[in-house]
Amino acid sequence: MIFVIPAIQSSPREAVEDFKDRTVRKIGDLRCPDHHQSPRVRFLGATLRDVTVHMSGCCDKLIQLANRKIAGL
Repeated sequence: MIFVIPAIQSSPREAVEDFKDRTVRKIGDLRCPDHHQSPRVRFLGATLRDVTVHMSGCCDKLIQLANRKIAGL
């Protein structure tokens, strides 16, 4: 998975915030087809190098759908 970060950003924090915003937008309208719930995403880390994404949801099917959507598949 490749993420392009615009060169205009002036700080690592802005890059992380942009990454978070883009990731959340990609799955913002996603709902589990069986349980009608959305995935929950939590980000930890102050720079793109150390940011980790924790995703949870009602079932494995939702997590797989969310991962595919984030990856652009």
